[in-house]
Amino acid sequence: MTQATSRHDSDKRVIRTKKAIKEALFKLLEEKDISAVTVSELAKKANLNRRTFYTHYSNLTDILDEIEGELVDSLTKLVEDFDQSDFSASTKKLFLGLNELITVKFDYYFNLVRVDMRGVLVSRLKNVIRSSTDKLLEQVCSVRDKRMDVMSAFIVGGFFNAYLEWNSAPADMQPELASDIVSGMVANCVEHVKLCMQQSTQKEEETAQ
Repeated sequence: MTQATSRHDSDKRVIRTKKAIKEALFKLLEEKDISAVTVSELAKKANLNRRTFYTHYSNLTDILDEIEGELVDSLTKLVEDFDQSDFSASTKKLFLGLNELITVKFDYYFNLVRVDMRGVLVSRLKNVIRSSTDKLLEQVCSVRDKRMDVMSAFIVGGFFNAYLEWNSAPADMQPELASDIVSGMVANCVEHVKLCMQQSTQKEEETAQ
């Protein structure tokens, strides 16, 4: 067996082990709060020993942190694909992508740990999109201004609040329609920001004369 094959098999074992631990945790979370779950009963549920658990995690909350980290990484990749030349279409794609992550790829997580979608996690997700929004506004306005921080926060907050509001009762509106509404609002907001900055620059130039 080559070293590469051995490493590949080892990686696969780690993935399987972590998957078993996560599945066991979420089965237990269907019955009790995480504060009432012990490593011993989790290991037993996953058909592992405590030593194997501690090889991968220090405590139970490490599992949640890892899942949230994976979600943040997935969202980061979506943001990196954002096409700034068409922010309306890109915002719609981002909205649908975020919804797929939360309702498909990470649905098992949010269905069980859904206390305000863990406010800390929402803040982390907002920060991922915020960094992209800052760059977008700077590019659109061709200038960097402190007022843009407020505008960027407004756009990101509006995007997420609209998503969370829709997510609380998605059956009332199809995701495509919700994404159309949100992307249109974001596009209008960005255009308004651009206009405001242009008017502000023009007034400053007139004053200077």
